[in-house]
Amino acid sequence: MAPKKRKAQDADPTVETTDLQRRYAAGKQPRTEEQLPSVDYHVPLDPESELFTENDWFIPKFNLFISFTLDNLVESYRNVFKDFIKLPSRKFHPGYFYKIDQPISINEIKSRDYEYLNGHRTFLLDIELIRKNCYSYNDSDSLIVKNSMQVVNYVKYEVLKAKNVTRNYLINAEVKKFLQDTLAKVFDATDKSVAEMMGKPSEGFDTSLRICEPFVELVSKDELPEYYEVIHRPSALKLVRNNLEMDYYSKIYDFYIDMILVFENALVFNDPETLIYQDAEKLLRFFRKLMQERFFVSLKDASERGEVKLEYDKFEYKQYLANGGDGDAAEMEDEDVELEDYDFNHYEGLGNGYNRTLFSGDYLLGPSKMKLNEMNPKRNVMEAAEELPEAPKYNIFNSLAEDAEKKNEEEVAPYTFIREISVTSSKSQYKQDTAPVQGALPPLNQKWVEYVFNGECLTKKNNMFSLTLPPIQTSASITAHLNYLPGANYNASLTVDKEKTNPAPNAVAEGNESPIKFEVRLLEGNNNLEFTCEDQDTGNTESFKLWIVVLP
Repeated sequence: MAPKKRKAQDADPTVETTDLQRRYAAGKQPRTEEQLPSVDYHVPLDPESELFTENDWFIPKFNLFISFTLDNLVESYRNVFKDFIKLPSRKFHPGYFYKIDQPISINEIKSRDYEYLNGHRTFLLDIELIRKNCYSYNDSDSLIVKNSMQVVNYVKYEVLKAKNVTRNYLINAEVKKFLQDTLAKVFDATDKSVAEMMGKPSEGFDTSLRICEPFVELVSKDELPEYYEVIHRPSALKLVRNNLEMDYYSKIYDFYIDMILVFENALVFNDPETLIYQDAEKLLRFFRKLMQERFFVSLKDASERGEVKLEYDKFEYKQYLANGGDGDAAEMEDEDVELEDYDFNHYEGLGNGYNRTLFSGDYLLGPSKMKLNEMNPKRNVMEAAEELPEAPKYNIFNSLAEDAEKKNEEEVAPYTFIREISVTSSKSQYKQDTAPVQGALPPLNQKWVEYVFNGECLTKKNNMFSLTLPPIQTSASITAHLNYLPGANYNASLTVDKEKTNPAPNAVAEGNESPIKFEVRLLEGNNNLEFTCEDQDTGNTESFKLWIVVLP
């Protein structure tokens, strides 16, 4: 039986809104103060979200997923997304580009490549940058700022569903009871129970007043009409409970997203100083922790005892596997999923709708099956069972020859901080390009390249090199091994064409011997890379400069 369509609070088409006086004006509302709020790209807006706290997840065919998701959201919520589809006009808003250091829009995000290690984090930070830039430039209480917050939320909802496809079980009678128990805990939450759940001191907290009261009923249009100018997907706990009882939710994350929508709507509409904002933030954290540490754990235990049968949406899950998802990561409680007769040569998406005909470059969209726990922090970056193809060494030479007049000067001491720096092909990209999924175009003539620079041979006069990579080598891994001296306090960084690059999250290694690894994207032509290691206690610095030419 097909699931019923979920109830939603729809606007009444018979109500005329043109004559109503609107509180919020459309369009940009620049701040009047000269000093704008700073924008910190690298700090997430919601660092406690599972999208940022968990690093070992990936979505197959991520670039295609991004393109479809953004197009679909823009079409469905055009009034929310319309100001962020493209960059502001330089003609009408010239000051924007002087005040905002990193302008970004939906179109810029769609044009970027995120299919590399930790690319999902970069994508989420780029999406959040839309909101950060908007808040920095516009008045904090303007409609465009509140719309930017909803843009970020709606994108994250889609990413959550795709990320958790392996535990997005169908809601049967047994699963429904677990969800109802979780919802009841939210309804009964008090300051004391929330503090206990979050592991904070609870002595003296109130135990009688339920803090969910403001979120039980939908906001009245008569009492607060401006709420519906701002919030495009109104929801309330009572509506969620009714939807659950009447089986309008087919899968767990349909319920999950509607629940966090209730509280995040309050965060969008209200000021951070208000009590309702603080309660919404408190209940949002409480609900997330309930789901992660109680609901899913109890559900798994009940499944192992045979009390609950967990089933996937078979169509969605098969498509997830067909696109390169990791079936081993899921608990395959549903033994009826049969894949023998499934056609793995088609290119439909994760089951949430995105699909299109094959283009010539689709083989590049094949997913990387590599996980973070497969990253070896030691010197060998490939498994012993995988023999790397022999590849010719492309020209590598010192960028600056030694000055003849200085040959007789005192010899410069070798580097002591940097033990070794290696430049290799990106392993995930190499696997992806040489072994595309079934049905894709034949593999590229991809070459594995590897250059190793010994720190003992590097000095302040011998630290600049140039090398040339073969065509299509636009992904590279830069790995630095440091000599961790006792008491040393190093600060290492890498810049690519003068832009700072974040290191990839390392697997935990013994002691302090974990290398620092950077996944970089190179452009055709010349690329300038500079690795710097500074001892923060002494101020001494060692640098390594590299010019990489990628042939067209």
